[in-house]
Formats: sequence, structure tokens, C-alpha cells
Amino acid sequence: MQKKYVLDTNILIQSPNSIYGFEDNEVIVTGTTLQELDRKKTAAGELGYNAREAIRIIDRFREQGDYLKGIPMENGGTFKIEPNGIKDNLPQGYDLSQADNRIISAVITLTENSDVPVILITNDISMRVNASVCKVAVQGYENETVGTQVVYTGRRELYLSDTLIDKLHAERKIPYEGTDGEPLTENEYLQILSFEDDSKSALGIWKNGYIYRINADSLTGMGGIKGKNAAQRFMMHALLAPSEEIPLLIAKGPAGTGKTMLAIACGLAQTYDSRSERKYNSVLITRTNTLSDSDLGFLPGTLEEKMEPLIAPFKDNMELIFAGKEKDVETAKQQIEYVIGKEIVKICSVAYMRGRSLSDTYLIVDEAQNMTVNQVLEIISRAGNGTKIVLCGDPDQIDNPKLDRRNNGLVFAAEKMKGSKLCAQVTFEQEESVRSPLAMEAAKRLTIIS
Repeated sequence: MQKKYVLDTNILIQSPNSIYGFEDNEVIVTGTTLQELDRKKTAAGELGYNAREAIRIIDRFREQGDYLKGIPMENGGTFKIEPNGIKDNLPQGYDLSQADNRIISAVITLTENSDVPVILITNDISMRVNASVCKVAVQGYENETVGTQVVYTGRRELYLSDTLIDKLHAERKIPYEGTDGEPLTENEYLQILSFEDDSKSALGIWKNGYIYRINADSLTGMGGIKGKNAAQRFMMHALLAPSEEIPLLIAKGPAGTGKTMLAIACGLAQTYDSRSERKYNSVLITRTNTLSDSDLGFLPGTLEEKMEPLIAPFKDNMELIFAGKEKDVETAKQQIEYVIGKEIVKICSVAYMRGRSLSDTYLIVDEAQNMTVNQVLEIISRAGNGTKIVLCGDPDQIDNPKLDRRNNGLVFAAEKMKGSKLCAQVTFEQEESVRSPLAMEAAKRLTIIS
């Protein structure tokens, strides 16, 4: 049965092409949404760009028919604008001066006058609740949502015979076609254990039908940083691998597991450390943060002052790296000023990444769970020759109210890039936290389990 889908403004802001994402059904945009897009079109960064792009897509239909009667789309669907439809049909207490309530009211009117299902599409959790209270059928935008199947971690334990483990250590790679269970995935990391001898083990990565041994002793970041557990060693292997082999790393896991620290330490080792070959021209660090992406331009002060909250977490990590075992904080601060002043390390907001072309760059995207699917596509597609992109984040710590653990850019990229020869993934567990005993104890005792 054909359906009518009414798109909330946030859907078009996150993904302007979502208009084409509903096959042969009718796609409707309300007059309220058009006005909201118009107000947002001059905003800085991705917000303004996507608003303008959505308006451009809608404008293309103008010469093809009547917005009010419906305009056929190439995918077999129909595009339509509902300019009003707003009535006194909401429960008491719902103010029609609020944009969300006006859209919900229009959907109720459309439903009353339709012989097919009318469904509101929004990724705003609060609006979904309010729509349900108002007896409106509501869904999230499923085209950018991953399934509920077992999440790919990018790593596993693998038991082998002593003979195979010895051969792997001696020859550095062995042919291996997989197990009778879940097949291995390209670039999957392996913690190899022995069937026969508990003392024998190895770390490896599976590529093109071979297990390649990872020499953990050779993996060192700036300041002598080394991996403290298997997950950190896997991550460092991907970070230090040539960009031609692994240009994209996706690292997921809870705070305190060292994701950002390792990413910065390995980036500096390949751009600034005189003892290592220089592979990249600079380390570019960005952080997806709702405030910095949407409201940075409205904060008082110079750009440097506005960026300080964004920069602070990275400075903290660099201070630990540069201070080294001697914990020489003053020297570390001088080093930080030097690498930022010389633009060896650059820090910027995701909102200002659009349109950049990144060659020979080591790009770290922190808090990537707060990215939309459109943002992650935009950033990964910026990669030029010689560039490595590192996405770090925790799918369980999402600050963006329009996203959840199934539709954010981090998990979407992880699902879609699974099995790619150009992507490695590492997922950290809570017990692999390297923070202080107090921080770990607080994480266990103070976390509310929903």
C-alpha cells in the first residue's frame, strides 16, 4: 500500500537527499518546514549548507508541476508541499506557535483527509514522543539506520595449534581460510591463543586469506607511548600502517580506553618525531560537538577564544604525551605551543570542514558518535592521496538529540565499511579502560543501567 511521509525539518537538515529516500510513496514537506529551512539557510557551516541544499532540491521540482497537486519523482514517488493544514486539533497544552507542534497538527489534518497511512518522519526524539501523544504515526529516517544485529567489533580471539602459532612467529604470515563458525572479515584483528599451551600467543590481522603477525614491540607513538592491552596494540597497528594500506580506522569504545591519546601520539610520531619517517604534513584534529558545530559563530570573543573549549581536551592529551615519563609539564606546554603555532597540529570544528581537500594529512575525528551520516560521508570523501582518517567515539555517549546509537555517523560508517580492504576497526571494552582505579570504580558504580 502506498504511504504518505511527512518530513520534519531535521531530516532535511541532516540529509537533504532524503526526499528521494521513500521509493514510490508520496513525500510531503509542510509550509512550517519551508519557513524553518529559510531561517537556517544563512547559518554557518553544514547547517546552512544543508538547508540551502534542501531548498535547491525542492526548487528543482518547481518547473515540473504543481507543488500542491504533487510532482512525480524519478524514483516513482511523488513530492508535495502542504502549505497549511494547521488546525486546533492538538491536545490541550500544545502551543501552535511552536514549529514542531504546527507540523504535528498538519500531519493530523493530512491523516483525517487521507485514505492511505500518513507517517511523520523525524529523528528528534522529543518530537517522536509528542507525535505519539497526539496519536500521530511517527518513525525515524530508517535509510540511515543500522540494524540491531550483532555489532562488528573488528577483533576476535582465535585458537590455533602450537604448530601454526610457531609458524606464524617464524614466517610472519600463514595462510588461513577461516573457521567453521563466523567467517573472518578483511582487516579483522586477531588475538591468537593456543589450544595446547596457555603461554603461547600472538597478535595478528587477517588479509586476503592470510594471517599476518603483528610485532607489538615495534609499535611506538610520540613520547614512547605503547599499547597497554590487545585493543590498544591493534589500534596502534592501524594508526601506524601506511595510508595506502589502511587509510581509515574506526575506533569505538567507552571513555578512558585511550582512543584519542593513541590517535594523537601516533599522528605526532609520523609528523613531528625526528626519530621517525615523516609520513604526513600535519595532524588535523576535529571534534563533533553540538555547541561547536551549530553555535560556534554566536559565541563571544575571537575565533581562538571560541575554539578553546574544543581544543582543551586535545591539549590535555598532548601535555601527557610531551611530558613523557619525566612528567615535564613546562616543556610539554612549550612543545604544544610550537606544534600548534607551526601548524604541525591543527584543530578545527567539523562545521568548517566542508569543501576542504585533505592530502597527506592525518585527520582525527573525536566524538564521532555525534556526527550525522551526512557529516561522516562528507569527511571521509575529503580524503586525498596520502591521508589517513581516524574516527573515534563511544556509541553509548551521544549528545546530539537528533541521533541515537543506531543512526549516528560513527556506527553507520562502521557497518557500511565492514569488510573493506581500506578500513580497519577496533572496539574497546569497558574493562580495557586505562584510567585511574578511582575513575574505573566510578564508571562501574555510578553508571545508571537503563
